[in-house]
Amino acid sequence: MPLLTLEGGTLGEKRRHFHKLVADAIVSKYYELTPVIDTDSDIDNLLRIEIACKTRNVDYVIEVMKSKDMLYAATAIKKSTWLITDPQYANIINPEHLHTQLKPYMTTKAFNKLMLHIRLNLKDESRVEAFYEHFKETYCAWKWLLNCSISFIENIIQAERLIPVWLFKRLCKRSASFLSYIMRVELYPHQRGQSVLFMLKSQTENVLNILEDYTISIIPRMGKKRTQFLLKQHSRRIFDNFQKYNQSLDVNVFVKHLKYKKDIKNFLYQHASVMSHYENFKTLPLFIQNMEETERVEFVMTSFIDKTKPIFNEDDFDWFGLGPVIHSYEWYEFFPFDMAFTKIKNLIQKQTSPSERCAMLSVLINSAKHNAEHIKTLLAYVFEKHINVPFKFKIKFINNLLSNVSTHEFDEATWNILNQIFHSMDVYTETENDVQLCLESIIMRKVLNDEPVPEVIKQKYTLNSFQNVKTLNEEQKRKLFTYVFDSLLEKLKHKTYEKESDFEKTVNTLRDMFILLKDWNKTLTDFPILIEKIKELIKAKEENNWTTDMSCLYNVNKSWRKYMFEESLSLSLCEETCLNALKHKPQLLTRHDKQIHRLRTNDTVSLRRVLAKLRVYWPDSLARHWTEAYMQSLNGPSGHKAIINGIFLLSPIDQVVQLAKKYVPSETKMNWSDSNQADINIQKNIAKQLHVARPLVPLGTVLWYAKGDYLQYAVPSLSAILSNISQVESREYLPQLLDDPVSIQKYGLHLTHTKFDASEIKPVFSNIWKSTKTATIRAVIFEHTFNQLSSSKNQNIFNELWELLSIFMQDLNSQESTSVYKILSNVKSVPINVRGKYYMKSYEILKSLPENHNCVQYLNTVIAYAGPVMELLDEDFVVNKLLSPVESTFCSHNRVYLNAFACFLLCGISEENQLQRFRSIERALDDAFSRWYDVFTDNFDVKIVFEEFLTALVVSFRRKITQVQIPVKLFQKIKHKMQQRLPLVENYKLITSWVLVTDYVKYMNEHASIFTSSTCENTWKDMHLKLSPSLAEKVIEYLKEDTDKYGSAIHDLFADALNSFFVILNRDVTFILETLAYMLCDREFVPSYLVVCKCIPKYCYGESKLKRSEIYKIIASHPSSIVRIQYHRYFYDTPKY
Repeated sequence: MPLLTLEGGTLGEKRRHFHKLVADAIVSKYYELTPVIDTDSDIDNLLRIEIACKTRNVDYVIEVMKSKDMLYAATAIKKSTWLITDPQYANIINPEHLHTQLKPYMTTKAFNKLMLHIRLNLKDESRVEAFYEHFKETYCAWKWLLNCSISFIENIIQAERLIPVWLFKRLCKRSASFLSYIMRVELYPHQRGQSVLFMLKSQTENVLNILEDYTISIIPRMGKKRTQFLLKQHSRRIFDNFQKYNQSLDVNVFVKHLKYKKDIKNFLYQHASVMSHYENFKTLPLFIQNMEETERVEFVMTSFIDKTKPIFNEDDFDWFGLGPVIHSYEWYEFFPFDMAFTKIKNLIQKQTSPSERCAMLSVLINSAKHNAEHIKTLLAYVFEKHINVPFKFKIKFINNLLSNVSTHEFDEATWNILNQIFHSMDVYTETENDVQLCLESIIMRKVLNDEPVPEVIKQKYTLNSFQNVKTLNEEQKRKLFTYVFDSLLEKLKHKTYEKESDFEKTVNTLRDMFILLKDWNKTLTDFPILIEKIKELIKAKEENNWTTDMSCLYNVNKSWRKYMFEESLSLSLCEETCLNALKHKPQLLTRHDKQIHRLRTNDTVSLRRVLAKLRVYWPDSLARHWTEAYMQSLNGPSGHKAIINGIFLLSPIDQVVQLAKKYVPSETKMNWSDSNQADINIQKNIAKQLHVARPLVPLGTVLWYAKGDYLQYAVPSLSAILSNISQVESREYLPQLLDDPVSIQKYGLHLTHTKFDASEIKPVFSNIWKSTKTATIRAVIFEHTFNQLSSSKNQNIFNELWELLSIFMQDLNSQESTSVYKILSNVKSVPINVRGKYYMKSYEILKSLPENHNCVQYLNTVIAYAGPVMELLDEDFVVNKLLSPVESTFCSHNRVYLNAFACFLLCGISEENQLQRFRSIERALDDAFSRWYDVFTDNFDVKIVFEEFLTALVVSFRRKITQVQIPVKLFQKIKHKMQQRLPLVENYKLITSWVLVTDYVKYMNEHASIFTSSTCENTWKDMHLKLSPSLAEKVIEYLKEDTDKYGSAIHDLFADALNSFFVILNRDVTFILETLAYMLCDREFVPSYLVVCKCIPKYCYGESKLKRSEIYKIIASHPSSIVRIQYHRYFYDTPKY
């Protein structure tokens, strides 16, 4: 087939001619599909590929997919969708054939693109399921689920894996039955509401059930339409669950619904506790404004001003710090103006603070703003009574007024009053005061009334476009626009640009005019003077060689760019405008060649898309010219990155290799002498950018530069090419890479890891491990083996890799790279079935290292991870190695051991085994008790260590509550040990708190059925609520016993012990309040009330806050004086939140 030249000037014309050539060749059947050759032009090769795809030449298409040129491979993949969708080619497009017959010969990028194309286009459910089964052990397998059958997907979700939220949403659109699998979506509980909201109208009942689930703490915002729908279809349900829905509904729609039913007041009283929350409280004015006037006045007066019937408790405002912020006079904004005006005037007379007076007057603005007479009355009052108020207070009032009222609608009398106030503020005088809103008001008034604007106002005002003014008619808009436009045009006409700074100001003024046109929805072509001005500015810029950026003009409005097409490259010189020129008028690139040359030699600019199109569609004209320009600039002082990138993207592969060969470094060390700096810069950038050439350059070309000082620059190319070459090529290059120096050998090992199966990796890694003592290479081998093991899902491969890694671990010595020791500490990434063995081997290796290796941090990481893997460790290892010797380990300064002690005790398979484990480390506690008063150098003693151990014991139990035996006997054994060895008078708080913990665990054992819950957190919540009555009864019993023994003063220490008990159980506020509430049952037992006073939480929210209020009322009503004294001590001297 002869070499082709596409007809047409623009990109679109050339493409149309190309498609015509394809169509004509197919119709005439006059074509020859010779193999794709790199030396042929892109158009020749692409024409063959297009014809092969159109005529369904399977063999040819598959061969092209194996090409190293990504343009050809991607085109073949994109144009051959029929190969994927047509069942007759199922013998080719199936997982086994693709991975055994195609993948070894395709570049990585091409194969990934093919798999993506298959996943997006294959709809045959059985065939897609085969792909899922092939990838099921990989993380990306869920991407194939969407086009599987519904029954298949349901089985997978139920039994095998969680799915991402985007897939869940698409599955729900396919079948609403998938809503029931919301718990199998990779989401935090509070995110579930947002994930199902899109199904609200079609599956309302199911979605509301999900939203109302207790695990969803926050329902997402509904928006107007969804709120309208719910209030119309399910209003009763919304009102019954308002505490759940309150912050999700659109408040405007909700208030409108209440207003229609005339039920706003009753609603606010009924839901006062919910409305007191900060976010809801901010919407309260909207509710009040929509009441009937009489009802509104009465409600505000009784609830917020006189407070004869308050809607909120006294401490509700304090909850968010609103108490001192909200003044009673602020509520008068909801009164009719006449009433509010009278009330505020009386308050102002009693007020001496100017700022407070100003704030009171501002309240009247909200009450008066909808009535012109009321505004006039207010302004007259301000002028008569407050004209001498200092400027800083007066401007606040005036700005508030101007922001709420359209002053251009004032009658003459009202405007005159306002204007006099302006004069009193020196608005008409040159000052430094910020009075822009006043100036804007004056200008609008003058312009709309066809009056001249005072010169001082023009000088002081910073022009804007007035686009926020909403109350103008069309004639007023025309006047205002004309004034602003003419003002800017006047500035533009008088601008001179003898200096670049003046030129820049002119550009900025022109930009302001463009923004004005855009804000007022004008068309640029209606103002030809602006286009002429642009041309004038471009000419001046070019004549003076100025560098001011003019792209701000080009980018104001995308739809206006067509009117500036001829000037586009002068206004905004970038890749986007070059592409636009190719689409519509490529001659612009030649006409502006001087500017283009600055762009193409700019190291900070990417022209990848432009260069790609030049190479394909203009190979003999623009592409050749650009290549020559690049070559002429190659030996220049700068721009080497852009120049070499351009040459590589435009040139065929043989010329790329030829250029790379020409500049191959003769020495491995760089010599930065004056004579060869340019050559070194060229060599560096060649090494960096060899990977951008199309097709892939031979690996040997990159290896010319991958040596000595040049290696660091060749790394991007080396990494990119190695990751992209096919498996077949990888086998050819691997021996060469593994025989090279260490710096290159690492890449050979990485290639082995990424391109070959585990069965092939094992002998390569094993042989190199045995033959080398280089720590860096051993570290790379160890890391790749570890990563392969961690990601492997095939059991046979996994066993081989574990066997290999075990051999490596046995062979490790103290001379290894630090990265190896770091990997040893990464226990959590190891699969669960060998995690215990890996942990024990890692600990022994790290423990054996000399102190001068500075690997203590990695050893501590391993020790700290003992808790999660304790069930997988041998008891002998834990006692004789990990915790040995137990006496010194327990009391050591390394506190990470305490969690290991705790988990070791809890992970016994039975209560008897827990006691057996306790006996094996009991001497550690005996030693601690004997050293009870020892103080260490960093100011903590054995007592603190022991307290931390008890905390670790309970915390570990909380985390593993559904996995371990309830440790009743173990906790009792520890309690007896403490009571025997520690003096009660010195350790009352510690012993009493642990006694309570022991009893709590005992009650847990009696209610073990609760452990059917799915999560530990829910189990604890359910358990707390279930045990509160029994626990409270036991607490009172202990308190009575201690009161009889030590007197009533013991209540203070007992309260400390009870607080410590609550802390160790994670400070669950609901549990604390429930327990304390039950402790108030016996009104005759005063010490119990005193303990509750000290233990009640200071910080509550939601329902907990209501529960706390109930407890407050019970305590406050107690007849005992000492109880009331304590009540005032704890509940009035400290803030309540």
